Amino acid sequence: MRTYKSNDEFFQALEKLVQEIDDSGQYEAANRLREGFSCLNGLTDGWALLMESIETTVSQDQEKLKCENMAELKEMLKIVRKAVYRR
Repeated sequence: MRTYKSNDEFFQALEKLVQEIDDSGQYEAANRLREGFSCLNGLTDGWALLMESIETTVSQDQEKLKCENMAELKEMLKIVRKAVYRR
């Protein structure tokens, strides 16, 4: 699993991934992820909403997203789950 030095570095990587998904024409998935990302408020609840948006995207868009985007999204989901459940 990739590690990030800070939340900001993780957020930048997530924003880049969402843009790649959007650029590939998967607008619904990109919008869902943006909605989850916008819920981040510094509290566990915000991380949980981001987690839900990633989980939904992974389950609903498995066949639509590029393999490398899906793999990166699944790795990010692991990180978000740690943020939610370690608190």
